[in-house]
Amino acid sequence: MAVDPLGIGLAVLATVGLAGQSIAVRQAAKSRSITDLVAVVFAVNVLVLVPATVALYYPTFGLTPTAVGAFAVAGVLGSLLARAALFVGIHRLGASRAEPLKSTFPLVAVGSAVLVLGEPLTATLAVGVGLLVAGAAAVSGDARASGVTASGRQVWVDVAFPLLAALLLGVDPVFTKVGFAEGTPPLVGVTVRVLAAAGGFGGYLLWRRLRGRGYRPSRPTRLTVATGVANTVYLVAYLAALARAPVSVVAPVLGASPLLVLLGSVVAARRDEQVTLRLGAAVAVLVAGVVLVLQG
Repeated sequence: MAVDPLGIGLAVLATVGLAGQSIAVRQAAKSRSITDLVAVVFAVNVLVLVPATVALYYPTFGLTPTAVGAFAVAGVLGSLLARAALFVGIHRLGASRAEPLKSTFPLVAVGSAVLVLGEPLTATLAVGVGLLVAGAAAVSGDARASGVTASGRQVWVDVAFPLLAALLLGVDPVFTKVGFAEGTPPLVGVTVRVLAAAGGFGGYLLWRRLRGRGYRPSRPTRLTVATGVANTVYLVAYLAALARAPVSVVAPVLGASPLLVLLGSVVAARRDEQVTLRLGAAVAVLVAGVVLVLQG
């Protein structure tokens, strides 16, 4: 099967954006709250995606009520709840440990396909799932033993955040698939996702204000803006890659993001990330599992 080289290049760019986001979050969270980070990411997303979508697709956006509902649910699950959980996990565990745990989301997707949709469990899938479980367990064990995280029961709470992000990201594609089945262009779909998620975030801020805990945004820093830019690059490049290359090619490339985070943590966050050989081996096992699951 011939694959468009530009599609591969876009998938690599998306992977770099995803890894860059995790490293930027780790550094930005030192001086800004997770709420500040999420707010800046949404602001950058909206400022880039909305004008681009209007310029390319106005007045016909290819939306139906079903598509709007499906993308809105996907946005709340993936672009709001999963994003917040991942950012908290990165802040507590570090990017080099939270990102691999988040990357176990294909385990949820495969489990749903086998148990709910009745899809067959192939040998490749079974091996990939086994590697995912083993890699995630090894990363969790390294987090407990590394000394960079809390001890006792608290470390399990910390580990739960990126695993929750993985759970939400595993469910998200079910709704995204429904939206694309309506014939909606990818860029329009992701814009609806972002707007719905931003609306949900606005509702959360309103709830905080009603409870007497109003939110005053801090001035954006270079790192918070870098987080938003990296996330937007990931979203746009990922959708553009899917338009030129099959999912079976693009998704395994994205599965390499934990390796980039690990390398980036060694270079850019050496003081904050305790990268061990055991962690490197665990991440390699987990990435191998992601690739097998997505190919199986």
